[in-house]
Amino acid sequence: MKLSNIIDQELLLIELNSDNTNEVLKEMTEVLKEKNKISDSKTILIKLLEREKLASTSIGKNTAIPHAKIRDLKNPIIMIAICKKGFLYHPSDEEPVHLIILVLSPSGAPALHLQILAAAASLIKKPGDLIGELLKAKNNTQLAETIIKFEEKND
Repeated sequence: MKLSNIIDQELLLIELNSDNTNEVLKEMTEVLKEKNKISDSKTILIKLLEREKLASTSIGKNTAIPHAKIRDLKNPIIMIAICKKGFLYHPSDEEPVHLIILVLSPSGAPALHLQILAAAASLIKKPGDLIGELLKAKNNTQLAETIIKFEEKND
């Protein structure tokens, strides 16, 4: 599975305004609501923050993959956002996070949820400077093209 095959380009955010974990997740869930992808941003935000309390979803390489399984969701939602200035996603982070891949999956599809998380992790592990390239993107099209370019790289 490749993220580029399931990402909606309107859910690529070229620049987040927030610079801390709670505010970033709030901003992203509000955008999802504005774009009619979810009906209740507050409940989704609570689910994401509860997941963060279990263990940080910051995975290194300047990336976080916040995720949650949502009961009434019919299809997975993947949103990719860039924070050019970067921020410490979790107090234990040693480097700022610039890339946030938000994954929401139907609660009845745990295998699909894991496949999407695996695809996100695979993208992050690709050789080259993914974050540097994403930070250079000036619009959603360039962001999507960069993701595709890195997904096509061999490990």
